[in-house]
Amino acid sequence: MVRLTIRTRLTLWYSAVFAATGAVVLTLMYLLIHRELITASQTVVAELTAVDSAVTLPAGATVGTALPAQTSALEAATTDARVDALRTIIVETGAVFATLAVVSLVLCWLVAGRALRPLRQITSTAAVLSHEDMNARISLHGPHDEVRKLAETFNGMLDRLSHVFQAQRLFVANASHELRTPLTVIRTAAEMALSRPTRAELEYRRALDTVAAAATRSDEMLTSLLRLARTQVGMAVAPVDVAEVAAEAAAKWPVAGPPLRQSLAPARCVGDPIQLELLLRNLLDNARRYNVDGGEVWIATGHSDGAAWVRVENTGPTIDPEDIPGLRQPFQRGQGRGGGASGAGLGLAIVGAIVDAHDAAWTLTPRVGGGLSATVTLPSR
Repeated sequence: MVRLTIRTRLTLWYSAVFAATGAVVLTLMYLLIHRELITASQTVVAELTAVDSAVTLPAGATVGTALPAQTSALEAATTDARVDALRTIIVETGAVFATLAVVSLVLCWLVAGRALRPLRQITSTAAVLSHEDMNARISLHGPHDEVRKLAETFNGMLDRLSHVFQAQRLFVANASHELRTPLTVIRTAAEMALSRPTRAELEYRRALDTVAAAATRSDEMLTSLLRLARTQVGMAVAPVDVAEVAAEAAAKWPVAGPPLRQSLAPARCVGDPIQLELLLRNLLDNARRYNVDGGEVWIATGHSDGAAWVRVENTGPTIDPEDIPGLRQPFQRGQGRGGGASGAGLGLAIVGAIVDAHDAAWTLTPRVGGGLSATVTLPSR
């Protein structure tokens, strides 16, 4: 089945509306003219009959028997004239109507094409886009109508997609680099151990320790990537008390870690309990990893201004405020945070993904004397 283009359908609709409107107007005109002609002819016949009936003969007698024949002839003449006039009107108006219908069809085709031109521009722009080139945009000028709004919305969508693709490429490049590093370490340690036929047991143990440490780092990296992926597959939203979630996360705090100080007040909100626990575990894990000897970690929850909040703070190396935006990005550890700390650099990226999924907000603030304060604010509804 052949489907008509939208331009053809618009043209046919416009022409049909014009034809229907023109037919109604012409019909009304015909009826009005028909009525007026009948009224006028009847009036003329009546007046002429009255005049003829008043005419007298020379002997003083009025015309009698001749009047009915004259009246009939007059009525027949006016009827024929009326019919001829109506027929002429029908033929001429029909010809005008047919001409205007053809002209309107052509004009509607041109107008529809002009109105759909921006849509063709949008289609052309979309056709040249790819995940490698998202730079094309729709340059549309004119009144701020629905089509202009559509073009601006389309451009905004392209801006967001471009940002997402760029972030994805950066993420893949960083992930590849981070995963390649432990694999390189494993390969180097294995090649060193196998470079000679025999080695001392201590040398083999050192090589195996290096391999085990690199494998552990790869496992941590893959686990963090899986966690980050799970934050983007949807949520099971339910009423939840962030204080209870924080208590569960704090219960898993390692004994060998720095002291964890808790100040948990009720903080009810709506969210995914599993993802919120993952958020807190990553904040706590980040606070534990990037700490100093003899340092501490604090976790607090509360409710204010119609929103629940949770704050995790820790002692640690001094952080430059200019490094704070970079800490939100994957595989970024900040100045002074990447030395001896073990971690994939994805903890805060996971936190950011969960925050975005909950339409929440979060802030990172360097602490005076070193360390970091992370505050997440969750809407109550």
